[in-house]
Amino acid sequence: MKLLPSPGALPSRPPFQALWLAGFLSLLSGNIHAADPQPRPIQRLESPEDRAALTQNINTVIEQAKARNPRKPKATPKITTLTVQGPSRPVRPPPAQATPVRASPPKTTPLSSGVTDPQASRRYITARAAELAAHAPPPPLPDPQHISWKYQGDHGPQAWGQLHPAFAACETGQQQSPIHITAQDTATGPAEPLRPGPQAFGGTVVHTGHGIELEVEYPSTLTLRGIPWRLVRMQFRHPAEEKIHFQAFPMATDLVYRSAEGQVAVLSVPMQLGAANPFLARVWTHMPLGANDRVRMPEPVLQLQDLLPQDLRYFQYLGSLTSPPCTEGVLRLVLQKPATVSREQWQLLTRMAPPNARPTQALHGRRVREAQ
Repeated sequence: MKLLPSPGALPSRPPFQALWLAGFLSLLSGNIHAADPQPRPIQRLESPEDRAALTQNINTVIEQAKARNPRKPKATPKITTLTVQGPSRPVRPPPAQATPVRASPPKTTPLSSGVTDPQASRRYITARAAELAAHAPPPPLPDPQHISWKYQGDHGPQAWGQLHPAFAACETGQQQSPIHITAQDTATGPAEPLRPGPQAFGGTVVHTGHGIELEVEYPSTLTLRGIPWRLVRMQFRHPAEEKIHFQAFPMATDLVYRSAEGQVAVLSVPMQLGAANPFLARVWTHMPLGANDRVRMPEPVLQLQDLLPQDLRYFQYLGSLTSPPCTEGVLRLVLQKPATVSREQWQLLTRMAPPNARPTQALHGRRVREAQ
């Protein structure tokens, strides 16, 4: 039996559980006696036995209430435990070592002081640099128009094909110009006559650094192979590039034509010393004084009839340009008979511009047509 504490031992403030029990008993007592019309007199618990019986009843009611409404234990959150175990003493990581790619490690010779052999280090560095250079991408090629080439010296015709890949035809081409025209390489037969247009033209006289040229600014045409070709440029060369039956000429004038389809044709006029040439007299009046100098002719006063000889029979073959990039597929025509140039006119050209003739090239089985 559970006994309630004596009145003297009760605390000054009743606990919450005792208050709750008192209210519950009062409610229970009210329900029991609700039907009783005669309220019963309040009985006082004077004897210890009665108080003990009341205490027993209260404890029984409490136990029954707990049995009907068991209290759920609160869930205890689980705490994840992370254990970190480190070394008892800090450990220094080993130093990183670079491994050469596709290269054997250098052989070092320890000296008395423990220092690596400097000669072996230099050999390794040199070998490594060579390997990296071999696998490096090639530098971009310069613009072919900015490549320096000349008619003499280390950058002369013998080296043109090696100055730039775009100039490879100068060395490996099979249809290069100029050529030496001989009887054994020609085939004689009829051909269309040359009929230069009667139009007067002019332009700008230019010193290119390689020679004197005339940039034609007015239309002048020549009919070849049944289509018109437009004159775009004239080049004055000393000496002449083509040789005819073992004869060389001190000067030549090349007329560069272009068709509507973009094909190029060059009519070469060999010139020998003799009477003054009226065509050259008008051009030389506007002679530039140095490289990159340009002099524009004020009026179109030039006519090809003043330049060409009376005999317009010609040789014809497939060739190339005679300066880099030495483009092939050019229709080449060479007059069989030369025009004339005075010594004074020739000397003025040789003093104002350097020689600009490429040596003759191999025929490689080509045939030259001799037009009659």
